[in-house]
Amino acid sequence: MEAIILCGGFATRLEPITYFVPKPLLPVNGRPILDYIMESINGLGLKRITISANKKFADQFALWVERSGYKNSMELRLVVEPTTNDGEKLGAVGGIEYVIENAGIDDDLMIIAGDNLYDFDMKKLHGSFRESGKPTIGLYDIKSKDEARRFGVVRVENGRITEFAEKPENPESTLISTGIYALPRKDLGSIKSYLDDKNHRDSPGYFIKWLAERKEVQGVVYEGRWFDIGTIDTYKAVFDQYIG
Repeated sequence: MEAIILCGGFATRLEPITYFVPKPLLPVNGRPILDYIMESINGLGLKRITISANKKFADQFALWVERSGYKNSMELRLVVEPTTNDGEKLGAVGGIEYVIENAGIDDDLMIIAGDNLYDFDMKKLHGSFRESGKPTIGLYDIKSKDEARRFGVVRVENGRITEFAEKPENPESTLISTGIYALPRKDLGSIKSYLDDKNHRDSPGYFIKWLAERKEVQGVVYEGRWFDIGTIDTYKAVFDQYIG
């Protein structure tokens, strides 16, 4: 199994901070967000981890890879999308397809959004995926319907995703997708099929909704702390939780 950590966005809602520093490298308690993600998957026995970045911040990510202690225990590499601003971005789903094609990925694949900060045990999702062999996503009860409107809201029955609504105006529940996914090798081609049908290239939730309408997608519910660091307010909340 391989992993992609999506770091190709420009995080315009966090400017001016992210005009100079990419969101996955923003510090939390003295460490970049990317360090926490790497720590969470370090014990899964992944064959290779790919950091997907954009051209604007490629040098910063290259320096992080060079200095990372994780490259001593696993293959860690950087793939750079040819984009320098938000208007050129490939979108998250487009970025996944770009990495798969340009890095020659042909294996089961874990995908993690680079703005995720959490204290989940990733062995739970990894083990569930290994057991079922089916597409699997990490879920979290955000406990607020107002907050849930910003995410993909799901309904689960016996571990299977039965409904998925991306950023609904009136969410029916507070159970959301976290931006953590596992796809079997045989389903990697579904990403290209989805994009070839001219579907939404950015939020991966649209792809998961499309996929769940065609085959069984499993959901693993997590408890604990989870943040999607998309705004200054969320970044401040992270400091309240992690510092002191």
